[in-house]
Amino acid sequence: FSFGGVGNPFSGYVITDRCIGCGSCLPVCPQACILTGMVPYQIEQDHCLHCGNCCSVCPLGAVEKRENG
Repeated sequence: FSFGGVGNPFSGYVITDRCIGCGSCLPVCPQACILTGMVPYQIEQDHCLHCGNCCSVCPLGAVEKRENG
């Protein structure tokens, strides 16, 4: 939804370029919304619960929470 031509800023977890595709995040995602077709992996935001499980298990800290605002 956009009001006055201004879109909603992004908020949620993202996988950064530090991702090496190790797969640590895959088994802990309750929605299985991590896309593995390329490295860095991506999070399918429409299905993400924003639980932070992926962030807590990433050995490289490649998953970051982005806050809007």
